[in-house]
Amino acid sequence: MRRECVIIADSPGALVELCGISMLERLLRTLQRCGVKRAIVLSSTPKLITEPLVKPSWPRAQLNITVRGRPDGPATLEQIVDVWLEATQPLLVLRGDTVFDSRLLHFLLAQSPAAALVDTAVPPRLGPLVASAADMSRGKFCGAAMLQYDWALAQNGSFDRDVCEGLDHGAVVGLDIAVQPFYDPALRRKLRPFWFPAPSASNTKSAEGVLLDSVQKGSLDLPALIHAPIEKFLISHLCKTLITPHQLTIAWIVLACVTTILFALGHLIWGIVLALFVGILDGLDGKQARIKVETSRSGKLEHRFDSLFEVAWPSALAYHFYTTGQLPGAFIYLSVLLLAEALDGFGKAGVYSSSEKLMKEPGRFDRLVRLLGGRRNIYVWVLAVAVIVRAPAKTLIVMTWWEALTAAIDLPHAAWLLHLLRRKKSC
Repeated sequence: MRRECVIIADSPGALVELCGISMLERLLRTLQRCGVKRAIVLSSTPKLITEPLVKPSWPRAQLNITVRGRPDGPATLEQIVDVWLEATQPLLVLRGDTVFDSRLLHFLLAQSPAAALVDTAVPPRLGPLVASAADMSRGKFCGAAMLQYDWALAQNGSFDRDVCEGLDHGAVVGLDIAVQPFYDPALRRKLRPFWFPAPSASNTKSAEGVLLDSVQKGSLDLPALIHAPIEKFLISHLCKTLITPHQLTIAWIVLACVTTILFALGHLIWGIVLALFVGILDGLDGKQARIKVETSRSGKLEHRFDSLFEVAWPSALAYHFYTTGQLPGAFIYLSVLLLAEALDGFGKAGVYSSSEKLMKEPGRFDRLVRLLGGRRNIYVWVLAVAVIVRAPAKTLIVMTWWEALTAAIDLPHAAWLLHLLRRKKSC
């Protein structure tokens, strides 16, 4: 994996803001998460580019950034060769006024020969956004290339023109986005890898729409499916504030703790109201982290709290129903529920790991089970219905059988998928 790159970044394109951060800032944060350690920013407007870069930014704090000035006009390969770090190593060169899906950069960084990202089948939605990108004989040059020193040294034109000519004549290998896998394991859904240059003012909303769509996870349960448009609306505004993903995580954890107490004390209506709010808030921290490229290892701890409240909420309800005499066998049902949840966890892990290794979206059956299967958000709905019909204690019984049925479906299905995966590997 290459650890250095050169970024061609000029004002105003590289400083256009989308969803709260500039194009250049987004690129730098993405590069850090791709393992790049050093970036030379080549700019005809070095003062304007340096100004925002000197401000502290923890999402790119591990990236060593140097700004180098160059004359006005299109960036040339001669200028890039002048700042080449190691002549024996290929160099990643990117346009700093372009948004790149991190999957594309990972793919390009893994290439050995001279290669460039191209798009031979631009989707209609991206058409207006990529209209200004350089054209080649087939499709568009995306503005990112892995170059060899000797080839670059022999060129005397602009970066875009020379790479496009290299692509047309076969000197540079074209990595076509249109034929790359669309499945995104992190999101558990099909999402075509995206890219686009800095949009015009009239296209800004469309560009932000692409980014907002790119942070939505797939394989949702029924409540999460309803939450999704609400979360998208909230994130479209939150991403332009100083609110961090960690602050959102802390907020929902605190509210989830209060919900647990309310359930244990028997304040079920207020607990339901707060639980419904937690269901929405729980989805915002991850989206905020992805939209602003502020993901971190500590963010994965949020999933531990998810698992904690999957146990805490039914435990609080069992305590309330037992101590009030509404369900004498509450803790027996709770034990069966928690065992079923643990077994279902293994089943879900098997389904998702198979999809990731096969690089394909979970099938319709898996998505249906995920949509209607037992989960915390669905159980809040069950509790709400039980309270309305004045049989709240029945909630725990329904939850137990619902979870047991979900585990009974997920476990054998996961075992079958893993069996198919082993057979495919052995062939």
